[in-house]
Amino acid sequence: MRKSIISILIITIGMLSIQCSSSTDPDQSSQSPAPPPARSPAELTAQESGILESANKFGLNLFREIANNTPATENIFMSPLSVSYALGICYNGANGDTREAIGSTLQMAGLSLEEMNQAYRDVTAILTQTDPLVEFKVANSFWSRQGKAIQPEFIDLARTYFDARIEEIDFQQPWAADTINAWVDNATNGKITEMVTPASISGVAAILMNAIYFKGNWMFPFDTANTATSTFYLTDGGETDCQMMRLTEEEHSIQIDENSIAPDTNATWYSNDYLQAVSLPYGRGDFRMTILAPNQWLNPDLTADDLIDSLTTENWNAWLGEFQPVGFEVWLPRFRFEYEVGLSEVLQTLGMAIAFNPGLADFSNMFVDGVGWIDKVKQKAFVQVDEVGTEAAAVTLVIFTDSMPLHLMCNRPFLVVIHEDVSGAILFVGKIANPVWEE
Repeated sequence: MRKSIISILIITIGMLSIQCSSSTDPDQSSQSPAPPPARSPAELTAQESGILESANKFGLNLFREIANNTPATENIFMSPLSVSYALGICYNGANGDTREAIGSTLQMAGLSLEEMNQAYRDVTAILTQTDPLVEFKVANSFWSRQGKAIQPEFIDLARTYFDARIEEIDFQQPWAADTINAWVDNATNGKITEMVTPASISGVAAILMNAIYFKGNWMFPFDTANTATSTFYLTDGGETDCQMMRLTEEEHSIQIDENSIAPDTNATWYSNDYLQAVSLPYGRGDFRMTILAPNQWLNPDLTADDLIDSLTTENWNAWLGEFQPVGFEVWLPRFRFEYEVGLSEVLQTLGMAIAFNPGLADFSNMFVDGVGWIDKVKQKAFVQVDEVGTEAAAVTLVIFTDSMPLHLMCNRPFLVVIHEDVSGAILFVGKIANPVWEE
């Protein structure tokens, strides 16, 4: 099997790969596919491989944190690669301890700013041209509040290395949200249509966004005649019906001769005491979906959450090297859903708390006046898996603010007055020193 660091882990992290637009103008995404890459993924430099390894390590850490804070009965689907791109741009705008914290969270230790930026750019150029049978787009944008001066060097870096659309916009105008959402809609081929509302962007300093879109047909499509209603067993012990697809051994084998099958472009299999896994190729075989399930034949009590706990980059890379093109059948349910997750608390847990702190965050390499911090990070994602293939999209949103909203936090003793408004008569007055709840 072709061991690729960009193999797609659909059940867990959904690290899907995509074909990039060559312009900061999202309308350019409909142009003809780019020419064949000058280099293949097998020819990545040490820095480029390091970026992907860092993105994988960060992504699995991020996924585990999200899973630990999500009920076991709920779906999760996200793109760590999209978050990595967005935070990579943030890294360029940060300074001092804030930059160091973002770099540490992204697992970028040891890379200079220039090496990191160059690696992001080159990796994008290589991966987005790897398979002409797979549609792939990556887009970045940065929207700043009208009058909020942005460092020219930050603008140059975002455009040069991330092909970002840079635009100054009046967030107070009712059309501002529509403009940003139109960019999102275009960048994701209509799979994600709204990331902001007029209320959510009122008064913000800047918005940074990354969008990823993927569409790949299976190399070995599932025969719709084999799809049938089947029972799916839920984590809480319940059951539900699903449309279960089936891929037989005869449908996923490319024979070299009568005694052997092609290892690099085949569906492959791996199992150990804890998991069973298959890897299914898209297009001409460069990109794959790898599906991991607990090996309940040997360990009946194992769950998908148990696999998440063991999903480290070390284990993942070791597993990838063990897949073999052997005979097997796979049953996979069709599914299609949207997913949204807030990332602010998770990223702070992973080491980026300083970037969210109004008194400590330093984005002076982004904002000329040096005033600004991250207020919110969230991601929306979409996935559809059926007999033909997979379509997926994700948008990561980073909102910067430079002012504290008015707020009242009653977490110390406070007073209450109950009164009649017209006459001014005070009916009750009190001091709440201990907010007890007595039955």
